[in-house]
Amino acid sequence: MYLFKVARVMRSYQFKKDMSQADSWDKDFNAQNNMLDDVFLYKNNDVIFWAKAQTVANMPGARHTDTIIPGTFYIKWDVPRRSFKGHIHGIVGAYDQDGQRINEDSIETIIGKNGAPVDWTRWIAFHSTLKNDPAPMGEVTRYAWSAGCFIVTPERQESLWVLGQKEGFKTGDLIPCELYEV
Repeated sequence: MYLFKVARVMRSYQFKKDMSQADSWDKDFNAQNNMLDDVFLYKNNDVIFWAKAQTVANMPGARHTDTIIPGTFYIKWDVPRRSFKGHIHGIVGAYDQDGQRINEDSIETIIGKNGAPVDWTRWIAFHSTLKNDPAPMGEVTRYAWSAGCFIVTPERQESLWVLGQKEGFKTGDLIPCELYEV
């Protein structure tokens, strides 16, 4: 049996020195306590994958309450990439801090949430810090920016994909996940 566990460090919620100030892309303003969280993939009782991650919505201009709350849900293996680079996976059956459920397509069905069409508000697991298209391949962001997704490094994103292929994961497989806070 496979199980993802995500350990969110409470300090991750403090992504700005002063949380009462407005968001900003300047320097490291919204990037305090970046990538403190841990993602583990268990096979039976053995850890077969580990990565540092950003799991709190810290992206300037994002709705920070789109952060997934602790609980159990699923990671949907190998979802369509759209403009993302590398292999990505969906978050399914989780709830955000507003109490809104992420459905089987990894979206919230609230039209216009964040001012975006419903099909843009997608929750992704293990997207990397690689910049989305049309940026050149290999170009990375200065920090791990999340709008509710779980972000890892490009190296760990690729390592997870290779491991999943070796373990026989198929597109659409639902792998249980537990997010807890430490």
